[in-house]
Amino acid sequence: MLGGAALLCTGDARRRLGAATPDALADPPPMNLHPLGDRFLDLQRAALRALGTTWIRVTLGLLTDTVASRAYVGAVPNLLGLVSDFHQRTIAARAWPDLVEATLRRYPEVQRAELLNEPEQFYGLSPASYVRDFLRPGFERIRERFPDVAVVAAAPIGNRRQGLDYFRSMTDAGADRYCDYRAVHVYFEDERVLSAFASATGRAILVTETGIGAPGQHVRWYTEVMPVIRQALGAELMFWYVLIESAARAGGGPVPPNYLATSLIAVQPDATGQPQAAVGSGLYPLLVSARRRARAQEPPGGAGAGGIITTETRP
Repeated sequence: MLGGAALLCTGDARRRLGAATPDALADPPPMNLHPLGDRFLDLQRAALRALGTTWIRVTLGLLTDTVASRAYVGAVPNLLGLVSDFHQRTIAARAWPDLVEATLRRYPEVQRAELLNEPEQFYGLSPASYVRDFLRPGFERIRERFPDVAVVAAAPIGNRRQGLDYFRSMTDAGADRYCDYRAVHVYFEDERVLSAFASATGRAILVTETGIGAPGQHVRWYTEVMPVIRQALGAELMFWYVLIESAARAGGGPVPPNYLATSLIAVQPDATGQPQAAVGSGLYPLLVSARRRARAQEPPGGAGAGGIITTETRP
């Protein structure tokens, strides 16, 4: 997750980013989602409908809160399941394949399974340990029992130096052999580093977290920065982090001042009971307006109110 990831943009990068990319609003945004219980269920599902989101990434739980995401997984057509825990920070390697299998049996909707989240940050795993003890055994169990589920190797922390070093070391440890996709988290602006990520793997890349902890910068990040990230990495999907942030999901310890500022929507609905933008952010209404325009241009009998539906099996 975001944590204390550094945000940096060089002058050259700012000049290259320029004005908003016209196509940046063309497709509904894939979204990270926290299962925050019944209080926020209707609010978050309403926001997903208004956005036309077709992909969500949600933590599935290994040993704690193992059914917390059940009410959310049917909210959109496509699910990237984060096979990780909400609270548990120690996992026995010998138990891991069975935990993966049990988790995916609880959530048969999963189309892509990301095996752990920021393994060094949350589980204290070196790149070699992660690949040897978790990625490879998880990949082999999924191939055996769930052949239609694509495997996504865990993303390292989303900063420039530490994240890139970990990503490269994962490759050196054989990560590309045991996944269909490599994941990255991008909370920085540096095209040279992004190019280094792209050249460090032979697998397709998914950006499973990106965003900025400054609400006034949400629109710029989405319309100007994310198109550059997508192009540099050749990323098929980029998941905004996050629909609603919660300090309860921070993983313990002190919460950085900007931790909650990545939220796309406010925790309270507007006067009509509908989702509204997070304080200081103009991104949610911009995306909803773009979705309305897109729907107005759809031919009769097209995607219509059902949105853009995509289903898939493992490549």
